[in-house]
Amino acid sequence: MAYSTVSLRDYVGKTLNKLYDPRMYVLDGDLSGATRSEHFRKEHPDHFIECGISETSAVSIATGLAMEGMIPFYVNFALFCTGSAWTQVRMACYAQANIKLLSTHPGMDNFPDGASHHVNEHIALLRVVPNMRIFVPQSPEELEQAVAQALAIQGPCYIRVSRDVVPVLEENLSAGQPFGGAKPIREEGGDFAIVYEGTALMAAQEGFDLLRGEGLRGKLIQVQTLKPFPDGALFDLVKDVKKIVTVENHTVLGGLGGAVSEMLAAHPSHPPLSRVGVHDEFTQSGPTAQVKARYGLDGKHVAEAAKA
Repeated sequence: MAYSTVSLRDYVGKTLNKLYDPRMYVLDGDLSGATRSEHFRKEHPDHFIECGISETSAVSIATGLAMEGMIPFYVNFALFCTGSAWTQVRMACYAQANIKLLSTHPGMDNFPDGASHHVNEHIALLRVVPNMRIFVPQSPEELEQAVAQALAIQGPCYIRVSRDVVPVLEENLSAGQPFGGAKPIREEGGDFAIVYEGTALMAAQEGFDLLRGEGLRGKLIQVQTLKPFPDGALFDLVKDVKKIVTVENHTVLGGLGGAVSEMLAAHPSHPPLSRVGVHDEFTQSGPTAQVKARYGLDGKHVAEAAKA
């Protein structure tokens, strides 16, 4: 099935402008064009801080602003605002500083800059830090909801958005629903459950369509908050299916697949689980679709995992 597509990074600056608060500051790492935070800079130049290629300093500045009552958003590639500044992020979480990290180019999305800019470990890095919240929207409407929720929360938040394109679903599933937790996108039967995070929607949806074309009926479930993890709600959705498949633009170690494994381990019985994502290796450079297919993040591999 053909879908129209969207790249959420194109809505980053527009969303921050729409939800502008006088206490809001946006910090950049010399990538405002690529992350689209340049749209915020044009409308609110006095609340835009160019930190250059100095991620540790940027998070430290953000923490200082938060301590003075501001609400700083550090917008950068996923690799840079998490891995490059992990110690500073950890200390901000220790202080429960009101900083917000908003990243583009997660996982294998960054094909123009090569494998050095792939970041398949950052969910794992942030899941283990106390006080951090992790949001993964999959549509412009959900991005707005996630930013609004981050503004309302007193404490550190991380919002992860796609650089690669994801399908635009026909239903506006976000309308009237609060952002967060685990939500069924399709519920057609109990043959399988595909559980995914928003930046992996393309592979998850394609896999669901392939299985449906073979006469299998299952569930397509989005996890919007990777921390706190929606253990109870998700288990209720998957406990009676024949097979669970997690799909993530990330390593299967410590990310969505790891979180689901931890959830299932707490129950005496549960369906078998397969994890689709990168398996404990560094990824190679190349066009995004080809790289993702090489490491299993496409509809074919999702369908195969469900049937295995």
